Amino acid sequence: MRSLIALGVALMIAAPVGAMASSDAVPPTAQASPAEAIALAQLMSPRDLLIDMEVREFDKHFVPSLGADPEMKALEDQYPGLFEAMHKASRGLVVEATGRSVGKIHVSVAKLIQSNFTPADIVELSDFYRSPVGQKTLRQMAAAADAGQVYQRAVAETDFKLTEDQIAAQLHDSAQKTAQSFTPEEQTAMLLFMAKPSFGKLARTQPQIQKLLADEFNAPDPDFDRQVEQAISAAIEQHIASFEKPGGQ
Repeated sequence: MRSLIALGVALMIAAPVGAMASSDAVPPTAQASPAEAIALAQLMSPRDLLIDMEVREFDKHFVPSLGADPEMKALEDQYPGLFEAMHKASRGLVVEATGRSVGKIHVSVAKLIQSNFTPADIVELSDFYRSPVGQKTLRQMAAAADAGQVYQRAVAETDFKLTEDQIAAQLHDSAQKTAQSFTPEEQTAMLLFMAKPSFGKLARTQPQIQKLLADEFNAPDPDFDRQVEQAISAAIEQHIASFEKPGGQ
């Protein structure tokens, strides 16, 4: 069940529209402070936005993904509403687990920022992400994210692992959709941002960001697995029992 959470979060974080990966990173002459780094990580990837996006993707894809399994589909046909009962039982746990993942990701991204960005870079990036076009970029990237195919694979493959290439592909798709939503004035603002040194540094850190996202997504979470298994098992038992009562569904 761990592989059914954090999909949305892993598919949209910190990547500006048009960022291209590069390996020629140059260590900064002066490093950002821990406080500056964590503040920028949170600004680039707002906690509430990421949690809302993950819950949206979970609500949209969880039930259809279960239906792709013939055995599960047979149970749903026999006990209509079973999938929705499973969805309802696990939704709150997904919200909690996503919040934990976002917190861990912010810490990891902050360490990366500290190692690669100067205080001047922090100012440039913070100014952009606080600007109207920066805020729109975050909202549009979140709105454009679609984890449908990944959900299907996560359900179908017992040992499914999210790869950095999958994250990069999803980010590229979301970025293209976001760029298409810009007005001419917003396109100009984005081009001005892309000309700044901090943008180039952010682009060069994308492979590292994608790796830490994949690592967080693929990390085991036995407590979450146990809680979800218990919640879903109880929901299944109660739902099936409701069909066996006199006058039941």
